[in-house]
Amino acid sequence: MKTMTLSLTLCLGLGALACGTECPVDGANGDYSGADLTGCAVAGLNHANGNFSGADLTGVDFSNADLSNANFSNATLVGTSFASLDAQNPNFSGADLTNASFASADLFNPNFSGATMTGVNFSSADMTNPDCTGATGVDTSAATVIGGSCD
Repeated sequence: MKTMTLSLTLCLGLGALACGTECPVDGANGDYSGADLTGCAVAGLNHANGNFSGADLTGVDFSNADLSNANFSNATLVGTSFASLDAQNPNFSGADLTNASFASADLFNPNFSGATMTGVNFSSADMTNPDCTGATGVDTSAATVIGGSCD
């Protein structure tokens, strides 16, 4: 855990774009709540149970990452990529997902309640029991949706 804290401190001190794949580092259960991680590359990393609530994750590449049970509530996820994501119970409630991509993602019980979802790309995505209660801009017509409230 010390490595993750040190890397995050360095990342925030240097500015997110200087951090590359070290911001945030690979590791489940990380706490990045409220952090500015704009432009960081974390594709393919393990962030299961990670807390990204209230964080600015504009343009971050989370493709192929492990985000099961990750918390993105009230985060800024504009233009963020979740392509080819395979996650159970991710929480995007209240998040700004404008122009985010979930292309080819496989999501089980995702929570999008109250989220802004204008321009989200769900092409070839599979979602089981998604919750889109109160979300705006929802268009899941390019996805296969089983159950839930995103129709």
